[in-house]
Amino acid sequence: MERRYFKLNQGYLNIDAEALMFTRSGNWQEAANTEERTTKLTAGRTLRLTTGIGLILVGGLFLSLGELRHTLREGSFILAIGLGGFGMYKMYQLLNDDMGRSFRIPFAKLTALTCDEEHLDISFLNGAFKEERMRVKAPAEACRFAESAWKDSRNGA
Repeated sequence: MERRYFKLNQGYLNIDAEALMFTRSGNWQEAANTEERTTKLTAGRTLRLTTGIGLILVGGLFLSLGELRHTLREGSFILAIGLGGFGMYKMYQLLNDDMGRSFRIPFAKLTALTCDEEHLDISFLNGAFKEERMRVKAPAEACRFAESAWKDSRNGA
């Protein structure tokens, strides 16, 4: 069976004869090194989350200190909020793929895979053997290919 990858809103979906693999880059080497999804957070993801929250709090602190000293005028305050929001939006766009988790879901652990419009609904047993459900926005072609690959894996093809 051929291998294919598809661009998602956040990262890539790689599909081969054995599994669905969610990656940050779409690279097959990264896909081969992914581990099964578990519910625990990785240290890197926790660090990024903590750093992001810290930056927002520090920005809010500086903004409130500026308000206390009356150094910001009314127009400056609105401009600062607007520019900060725009900056966070642009950073989010640049880092969107890097924020996705890399993991695999073996076809042997899938319990259900359905497609409706532009969403792929996946029910599976994770690495800790707990049932999980995911709903992923994916191109219609990715949905069809994933369903076909799962059916082929069940038929032994």
